[in-house]
Amino acid sequence: MIRIETGADANSDQPTAPASIHLPLVMRNGCQPSILITVKPAYDTYQDLQGQVSCVTPSDFKVAVYIYDSGWKNKPSLDSPLTPIQSDGTWICDVTTELYDSISTGIAVFLVPNGYDPPLLSRVNPLPAELFDNAVAYMIADRLPNFRQIQFSGYTWKIKYSETMDGPGPNYFSDNPNDVWVDSKGKLHLRIAIRNGKWYSTELITADSFGYGTYTFKIASKPELLDKNAVLGLFTWDDNAPQYGYREFDIEFSRWEQDVSDNSQYFVEPWNNGGHKHRFNVVSQGDYSTHRFTWNSSSVLFDSYYGLTPVPGNQIDSWLYSGPDLAPAGQGNVRIDLWLINGDPPSDGQEAEVVIDSFTFTPP
Repeated sequence: MIRIETGADANSDQPTAPASIHLPLVMRNGCQPSILITVKPAYDTYQDLQGQVSCVTPSDFKVAVYIYDSGWKNKPSLDSPLTPIQSDGTWICDVTTELYDSISTGIAVFLVPNGYDPPLLSRVNPLPAELFDNAVAYMIADRLPNFRQIQFSGYTWKIKYSETMDGPGPNYFSDNPNDVWVDSKGKLHLRIAIRNGKWYSTELITADSFGYGTYTFKIASKPELLDKNAVLGLFTWDDNAPQYGYREFDIEFSRWEQDVSDNSQYFVEPWNNGGHKHRFNVVSQGDYSTHRFTWNSSSVLFDSYYGLTPVPGNQIDSWLYSGPDLAPAGQGNVRIDLWLINGDPPSDGQEAEVVIDSFTFTPP
């Protein structure tokens, strides 16, 4: 739904205008300037953004366009942050000039006077207040996919879908019921599958947000059997917190394209900082294992166990992080994904499947 925003929208994942900022009342012949989005590109398409302005002399104004991709950025580019307006008040902007732009989830347009240079942004959140102060009209719109949803372990999960390459990987992502489903025993199945010559990965995202507490994942597959090009990830993520490493705490199972390597790791973003990652090996004792992390204001403790009961005698490994990059609690969700490194096919050329027994969150 397209709408003019003058405050936060509780039903949207996208940042909106600060509540204290209001549209300037600049009148022309008794008419208030306005800007509308007339053609909003659908999610995961490459259609141009189009719009219309009213109650201004078009040659005196331009349009500053931003899209939301884990933060706001200029379109069509940092080098060309302003879009001209035609004499009839229409304007058009290419908003897919970079990789992943087609799956951006928000659009913001500002009608600004000639001579104003809009701020240059590269995945910044929130939008700067100066944009609202200098624009005579603006509009913010969602551009969200229609997620297929399933129920698993008492939670609602959105299933990621993308026919263009998306991270991680990058990969194509499938929401096909043959690739993501919950069986009659309540277990979650995720597959890596090939269709029409394309390899698809799978990812689930909780509709709910979580904070401090214990995140427990019980899996019914053997990590050591994963193809060396595949990754099973169990993690938290917050699109709106790049300053906190997206609040990512991750348990991953992969050999990272190596024939012989440890097959598991814990990490805290940024993962490539020293002391942010712990590698270990799982050699399954039976079909089940339990993996969890407990996050509080001072640390995050990871631990893994053979079987479905986390008792000391079954422990595989553990790791405590209490460094300076520990993220505070926020609005992150939980994600489970099965994906291919660099989008490359499995080394054995075979489709893959993992089974997740359950997920639970226990608040402090």
